[in-house]
Amino acid sequence: MKPKLVIVFQIFRSKNSFLTYLIFTMYKFQILVYFILLSGGVYAQETVQMVTDRPGQAESASVMSIKSFQVESGFSFEKVNANLNNVSYNTTLLRYGLVENIELRLGFQYLGSYESLDGGDSDESGFGPLTAGAKFLLLAESEQSPQLALLSTLAIPNTGSSAFENDNLGADIRINADYTLNQAMSLGANFGVMWSGAKEEDFAVWMYAAVIGLSISEQVGAYAELYGFLPGEGKNDHRWDGGLTYAVSDNLQLDFSTGIGLSKVSPDFFISLGLSIRMP
Repeated sequence: MKPKLVIVFQIFRSKNSFLTYLIFTMYKFQILVYFILLSGGVYAQETVQMVTDRPGQAESASVMSIKSFQVESGFSFEKVNANLNNVSYNTTLLRYGLVENIELRLGFQYLGSYESLDGGDSDESGFGPLTAGAKFLLLAESEQSPQLALLSTLAIPNTGSSAFENDNLGADIRINADYTLNQAMSLGANFGVMWSGAKEEDFAVWMYAAVIGLSISEQVGAYAELYGFLPGEGKNDHRWDGGLTYAVSDNLQLDFSTGIGLSKVSPDFFISLGLSIRMP
């Protein structure tokens, strides 16, 4: 992993100075908020259960309440094979409740890719594409039906570093479903289609996810998930993962997850750590 000063220097050398300035400013703001919360300077003002869209692949069908703001941030490491490792140094999603049943979303990430080749090692790092989208609550949960939401996310072209940017507009459109079985167990599912926007991979990829969530205690939750990607070109990619969440307070959650690939084209294994903060 590169020293933080090197990463900061690379940020300010990026071709898109406004975008990098915005992201770096928000990164400093997150650090300040984390410090205040962890030191006890901010107290919970509501008892509504915090629901995040991490650490699993399945997005929840829950929508942020009006004027609520949530930051979901994390680190992940993926061992693709013996020669290739991918790292997400920081993946951050900002969620804001715009009006009843609609939330706005903004995402950014700083990535790394490290490959061992016969002719030498390859080392790339930089920002991934900026993403923007919205989630719409379609149907509230009842005894007869699950809660349903529509999630639409766009990956903005030419907003990332040269090694990770997409030349065309990328998109991720999916239906999210949640259903509560009892006080300790719930089910979730996603089904959708995405386009990366990458020049040589700009074809439709269908995705699915099925997850079971368990409430172990008032603070600890667990989940297990099966998900996969079904591209229009190439082989299907199926994976499994599971993890834990820990509610430090009503508005602060930590998470851990790990998983393995189930197909030949899948990564060998991956691991993730995260932190989510809600500001009512």
